[in-house]
Parts: sequence; structure tokens; C-alpha cells
Amino acid sequence: MLLFRMGPRYLFIRTEKTDEMVNFLKVNLNGETTEFMEGFARASENSSLCFITDTSHEKTRVEDAKEIVFIDDVASVILSTIINNGGHSLLHRIDMGPSHIVMRVAGDDDKLIDKINDFFSGRKVGLIDGISSGEKDDTIIAFTKKIITDSVAPSDFLPTMVLISQPSNEVRERLRLEGLRLITQSLKDGQWYELRINIYDSTGKYKENYDRLIFILTKLEKGMILGESWTKDYAVLLYSVMTYQVRLFTFFTPHEIKKILMALEYTLDGKRLVDFDLYYKNKKVYWSEVNKFRIRKDKAAKAYRQDLYEKLKPEDIKTLEAMEKSIIER
Repeated sequence: MLLFRMGPRYLFIRTEKTDEMVNFLKVNLNGETTEFMEGFARASENSSLCFITDTSHEKTRVEDAKEIVFIDDVASVILSTIINNGGHSLLHRIDMGPSHIVMRVAGDDDKLIDKINDFFSGRKVGLIDGISSGEKDDTIIAFTKKIITDSVAPSDFLPTMVLISQPSNEVRERLRLEGLRLITQSLKDGQWYELRINIYDSTGKYKENYDRLIFILTKLEKGMILGESWTKDYAVLLYSVMTYQVRLFTFFTPHEIKKILMALEYTLDGKRLVDFDLYYKNKKVYWSEVNKFRIRKDKAAKAYRQDLYEKLKPEDIKTLEAMEKSIIER
């Protein structure tokens, strides 16, 4: 479960030959000219945004850029390519902007931001102001509720970021040690949930349904698997069945996880595939507890399936449906 990662790097390139510099970056580094927010939306931790400015500025800012070039490579590769391929003749100066860390939010947004700001003695900023005012040894932490394994759209970031007067390696090291604690303190109840998911399939297709479950939990980054084992579940008084149990450690509530399990019990067209029973503190979480639609279970499951699809990429939906088709056809 990824809680933070690096974001893109920012390079401010001063030159009197804007067109030649842009062309050099395009030819030698597959650069693409872009608008700032468009480039930011595409950027990952291995990307860089180059702001091409003239030579008249004592300190360059995002708004000074005559052109912005997106390059899907890290700053060190860009700098070595400029040096080794004659691009230095076009340069007046290159300044590194601040490093960028993307952090996933759980619980109270403002509470986590305040804790990070206090912990690092930072300053709250907006995105453009943070990039413009930050120096090469500074770090911006940006916050989002979305999964951060891929690029995150600008609209999915919280408007408040934290600018820290420390280099990214120091910030990352402190987040590795203290980040989880800070996130936990921002949760509503100040704790994570340890849940048990029991898989029961009368046709014996445990592995296939386990694979679907893990696929979705992984794609949605819903938590960490603490353990797995076979166990007995007493579905009816004095009558036990063997189930395969997955223990999940998550900051999502039992009701949020139950909705996902309901979505996976049925296909979109209503075919029943499996029983996913959820337990929290040794108590079963019943589907009626999360049935906000007040309708039959299969219809509620279909509604939650549609909610699930909105959180998945098209290729992930295709993979899930192919897994289910394999179960039905066997």
C-alpha cells in the first residue's frame, strides 16, 4: 500500500535561444511542449517539467516561462544529455526547482496537512507558488485522496500543499519513519481496521475468487494482507463449512470494504459467483448494514458494482470481467 512517492522534478532553463532550446529537448529527449496543468497531470515520479525562460530574471518563476516542455525522464538524464550533446551552447543558466512528494490522505485532510506542516516546520502554499518560490534543496508535499501508483490529475490534489526547507532525501527518510503515525493520527478513530474476509464457494472455485479479490484490493490500494488460512465458518447454527480467510489491515471502514465485497459477489448482469463474508472484532458485517438503496441484495450488489467500475481503469474492468467469465464457463 503506497502512502507516498516522489513527484516530477522542475527545471528552469534560461536561454536567449528559446526556439533552439525547445527543439533540442524535443529531438534529443523526446520532449513535448505543453501547458503547465496538462504537463503536471501527465507527470510521474520519473518525469520532469522544463520551464524555458529568457535571461532577464534574477529568479525564474512558473509564470515567466515562454515555453514549458514535458520530458518523461529524470532531471539527471536531461542535464547529462544537454552536456553530452552540445546543448550547453544554448544555455545561460539552469536552476533546479524544489523536489516534489505526493502523499496519500486518509481521514481528516486538514488535520494531516497541519501535522505535516508542524512536523517539518513547513509553509502552506499553492502548487504554482510552491514551485516558483521553492529552491533546489526544498521539497513540496502535495496531498490527494486518490491512488498514487500512477499519475494523479491536478483536480485530484488538495489545494493546500506544504513547502519544506529540507531536501527530498531527508523528507523521505523522516516520512518512512513517521509518515504512517501521522496518517494514523489523522484518522477519524485514530486507528486502522483489522478485518477478516471469509471466502466460501459451493463449487470449490476458491483460488479463482481469491484472485479476483486480491486483484481488486490491490488495484484500489485498500490495505495490506496480514495473513491467509483455511478456517471454519458457522453459516448455520451447529453446521460449519470450510472457508478461506484473508486478514486485511486497512484505514477504510468495514462498511466501505463490505460494499466492495458485495460488488464482487455478483457479476454486473446478476450472476452469483461467491460468498464474501466480512468480520470486524469477531462480529459479522451484514449486507443490510450498508444497503443504502433499500433493495434486494442482488440489485444492491449491482449498484455497488457500478460504483466499483467508476474507480477502475477500463483495462482493469476488462481483466476483472475476463476472470469472472473464466469462473462461469468452467
